[in-house]
Amino acid sequence: MSEYAQVQTYATCNERTYAMVASHYRLVLEQLGCTDTQVLQWLDALQWPASEDDGLGDIYAVPFVLTLAEVPTKKIVCAGIEVTLYIDAAIPSIEEPPIWVGFNLLFETETLRTDATAPYSIEAGASLWRIVQKQAGAFRELGAYFTDEWQENQSWRAITAHLGDPWAFDLAIFPRSRSECFSEVPAGFKGTVTPQGFGFARVNRWQQLPWDWEMNYIQHQAEEK
Repeated sequence: MSEYAQVQTYATCNERTYAMVASHYRLVLEQLGCTDTQVLQWLDALQWPASEDDGLGDIYAVPFVLTLAEVPTKKIVCAGIEVTLYIDAAIPSIEEPPIWVGFNLLFETETLRTDATAPYSIEAGASLWRIVQKQAGAFRELGAYFTDEWQENQSWRAITAHLGDPWAFDLAIFPRSRSECFSEVPAGFKGTVTPQGFGFARVNRWQQLPWDWEMNYIQHQAEEK
C-alpha cells in the first residue's frame, strides 16, 4: 500500500464563496504548470454539499503532472487532490465557528526519496519548495505545509484551535500574522524569510534544505551576468 505525503493549504469559506475558493486553487495549480484538463475541470465542478449525506469533501484520485519553472527536475507527479470542509469547531464554543476548506496536494513518498528511511531528495525538495511558496502566497490566512500521514492537519488544528503542535510538518511557510503560534522554534528546524512569510524545514528530513537550490540558482544566474 502506498504511503502519501501532502502539501496542505486552507481558506475560510461559506456556501457563497466555496466555488470561488476552489477556482482560486485551480488557478494556483495552473500557475504551477498543471495542464491536465480533467483535474482542472474537477476543481471547477466542486459544489457546496446540499446536505450532510453528501459528505464534506471530495477526492481526485488520478495522477497528474506539474511542470515547474526554474526547478532542476522540471516535473513532479501528484497522486491526486483531497478537498475537505471542516464545519465543526475543534473545541466547543458559543460563537459560530469559521468554516475552513482544506486542500491536500498528494504525493507518493516513494517518488520523493530513495527508500522509506531516506531523507527527501534534493530534487523533491526544490519542487516542493516551489509548490509551498506558490500556495502560501495565494492562501495567506495560514500559509502552506508539507506533511506526512502522521502530521496531517496538526498545524492547522494547533493554529485555529490551539490544540497540539504547530510544528508538525517537514516544510512550511506561514504568514507573519501567524508568527505568534511559532514563537518557540524547536531543535532540529532551520528557517528562512520569504516574500510569503517565514519558511521552516525539519532538517533531518531533507538531503539539502529545500530553499538552498534557489539561492544557488540565483547566485549562478548573477555570476553568468
